[in-house]
Amino acid sequence: MEVRDQDVLFWELADHLVTKHGFQAIHVSGDRKQLWLERNTKDEVSVLSLSKIDMSWSRGLDEFMKQALRQFQMLKTPSKRKEVHYYNIYITSIAPVDDWKSKTGEILYTDASKKRPMHTKLFASSIGAHHGDDLHRFLKGFKAEEGFPTREDMLEHEPKIKEDRTTVKRKRVLRQMEREREEVTRVFTYGKPRFTMILLAAILLVFLLLETRGSSQDVLALIDFGAKYNPAIDAGEWWRLVTSMFLHIGIFHLIMNALALFYLGTAVERIYGSTRFIFVYLFAGLIGSIASYAFTAQVSAGASGAIFGCFGALLYFGLVHKELFFKTMGKSLLIILGINLVFGTVVPMVDNGAHIGGLVGGFLAASIVQLPNVKTSLMRSVAGAVALVSLGVGVFLYGYHSDGASNPLPLVEMQMSQELLEEERYDEAYEVMEAVIDQAEAPEAFFVIGNSEIGRGNYEEAKAYYEQAIEENPAFHEAVYNLGYTYYQLGDEEQGRQYVEEALDMDPGNEHYEDFYEKMEGNGQ
Repeated sequence: MEVRDQDVLFWELADHLVTKHGFQAIHVSGDRKQLWLERNTKDEVSVLSLSKIDMSWSRGLDEFMKQALRQFQMLKTPSKRKEVHYYNIYITSIAPVDDWKSKTGEILYTDASKKRPMHTKLFASSIGAHHGDDLHRFLKGFKAEEGFPTREDMLEHEPKIKEDRTTVKRKRVLRQMEREREEVTRVFTYGKPRFTMILLAAILLVFLLLETRGSSQDVLALIDFGAKYNPAIDAGEWWRLVTSMFLHIGIFHLIMNALALFYLGTAVERIYGSTRFIFVYLFAGLIGSIASYAFTAQVSAGASGAIFGCFGALLYFGLVHKELFFKTMGKSLLIILGINLVFGTVVPMVDNGAHIGGLVGGFLAASIVQLPNVKTSLMRSVAGAVALVSLGVGVFLYGYHSDGASNPLPLVEMQMSQELLEEERYDEAYEVMEAVIDQAEAPEAFFVIGNSEIGRGNYEEAKAYYEQAIEENPAFHEAVYNLGYTYYQLGDEEQGRQYVEEALDMDPGNEHYEDFYEKMEGNGQ
């Protein structure tokens, strides 16, 4: 079948831009009547839509241009730091006979700020047809006019020669596009997410085991299973920096981290392969745990540090494959990462130290193992290793030598002691609080250790602690009530009644206070 002049010009122009001037073919329609090209330089992005149309009159041109504008608006937005130009190119056999230039000459904008224009051009292919726009002048704007043939050079050949020439150029353009797709597929499917699934199974198994032995929200159970607990790490239990990565505090924490690990871990393992992924995951988690040890006094657990390490590994991927990164996951990844970091900053109970430590650790670990099928740099690997070790050792030494014991509100010890009191392990509850009470400045700490002394039968000592709690916070009605109870147990019923009445004034309707007050009144009659 004889090739049309329109097809000759269409594929000649596409081949010229792709093979000689740095454009990439990014999409072709099923009927091969529309081809999208893109060139991404240091300062600007140019996107071209080449379309084959036939029209004798221009009345349908408006609708074609509106459709093209919608297509450009649906494209993934290029970097805002670059100047972006969209070109809507129509290749027709002959130009319309009426005034079509007033329509194509109108610049339409793809954005409300009018910073991203869509320029429309119409080029007629046939020799002797109504003239379209000046194709060579258009190419000159890209500095691509040199070497492009005239219409006569393209079209004044035997039909067989034209057909063969056009076929070669079409296949060359489509093959280049196919190679690009194959390269993207190769990058994103290097490995299979086997270790990600093993990790998910491991953290689920540990969670179930923890729940059967106690509760994942029980501080004592978490510490027994290897959660990050600073005093234990100070005492030499450094293995907690690793084991804490496999524990989770409550079902919600488990579900959120499992989902994040499934999506991020799968992406990283597919890009890096299992061996590199294991290295990145474990070292990112370790650095995250060390940062948590240095900057967070609370008992903590979870895979968050290692998961943020996956963010770090993907950022390293973006450093190496900038264009591919921003064409695919880049913008969404940066938004999600930013939201998580801000959330960790504004929500007090989130261990942002582990998150940031894991993020940096993951980036450095990725720079050590580097990406597969990319020319490696020994210097970069060595620099990454030095930075990773220096970061880990430096942050650990900072945490080890910082005065973490002077926390005025020892929440961890208070929670541990409270759980021990509920289990009637009064001596252990007292020992936990005794270790930190001298540095405590909070009435809650005196209250908890007072409760442990009551359990041990040491009412005089309990009384002294409750008095300290009330001195710090006169409105602490629980401490006032317990002081009244303590006086009653010591035989001073009048003083006990006075403090219980005071507690009732602070918290009217408290049934527990009322029941004990009635008991005292009954015994006094």
